[in-house]
Amino acid sequence: MYLQGETFYHDIDDEEFELSVVENITMRDKEYIIAEDLDGELHVFVYDEDEEEIYPLEDSEAMEVIEYWQDEYMSGDDIGDYEDDEYYDREDEDYNDRYDNEDYYEDDEEDYY
Repeated sequence: MYLQGETFYHDIDDEEFELSVVENITMRDKEYIIAEDLDGELHVFVYDEDEEEIYPLEDSEAMEVIEYWQDEYMSGDDIGDYEDDEYYDREDEDYNDRYDNEDYYEDDEEDYY
């Protein structure tokens, strides 16, 4: 099975596509690969463990898997962005004030001579 971020080639309707794996998900005891082509279109494949092959899903089934993926994986609660947190800004300022010494190496050299 392909891993997230991995690129592979697959024929769909007699046309070869270069696909990049966006996500591997399990739904109803089946493993699915959601992949994106170079045009940004999503394609969904089901992984057959017995034959170790992947097979593209029909559009209606693919949309169901994509909707599930978006609901479960993409629309989770926003846990925030550390860059927007005042604590980290304050911590960065303290760090810079304490350790931003341009003469650090000059002082160090004087001690050893």
